[in-house]
Amino acid sequence: MAYAASTDLTARFDERVLKDLVSDDGTPVSTLGSDAKITAALADASGLINSAVASPSSAYTTTELAALTGDDLAYLKRLVCSLAMGYLLGRRPEKYGDDYKNITEHAHDAIELLRTGKHIFNTANAKSAGYPEVDGLTVTQYSDLNLLPERVRNFYPNRRLPVGRGNI
Repeated sequence: MAYAASTDLTARFDERVLKDLVSDDGTPVSTLGSDAKITAALADASGLINSAVASPSSAYTTTELAALTGDDLAYLKRLVCSLAMGYLLGRRPEKYGDDYKNITEHAHDAIELLRTGKHIFNTANAKSAGYPEVDGLTVTQYSDLNLLPERVRNFYPNRRLPVGRGNI
C-alpha cells in the first residue's frame, strides 16, 4: 500500500513536468490519476520506507505509519513523493540532469534520521521511547564495598564500568 497518491504528487510537484516524465513517446499524457508509472513510483517509494522501518533499530511499524494523521502524515507523504519524483526524474536523466539525485538524497537522509530516532513522528511508542540509561554502581560505591579485587589491586585486572560510571 502506497502512503501517497498521485494527487499528493501533483500537489507537491509541477504537474506539467510529471506528465512529461511519464510519457514514453514525447507527448505529455493527459491525466495522471491512473498512470501505471506514477503508481509504480509511489509504490517503490513506500516500499523503501517500509524496508527502513523494518530494521531492528527502527522506532516504527508499518501499522503506525499507516495510522499517521495531520502534519506527520503530510511529512510522510512528502518523503514518499520526493522519492517517487526522484524515480520519475531518473527516467529522463538526459533532460533533467542530476536533479533527481538531489531530491532522493534529501529524502534518504530524512528516512535515515527517522530510522535512527533522531527525528520522530508523533506516535505514542516513539515519544515514550526515550534514551537508554546507564545503571550500576559508581567507582566510589565499589570502593566502599571493599571487595577482594579492590583490596588486592595488583592481582586482579582493573574493573571495567559502563561509560560515565568511572573507572577503578
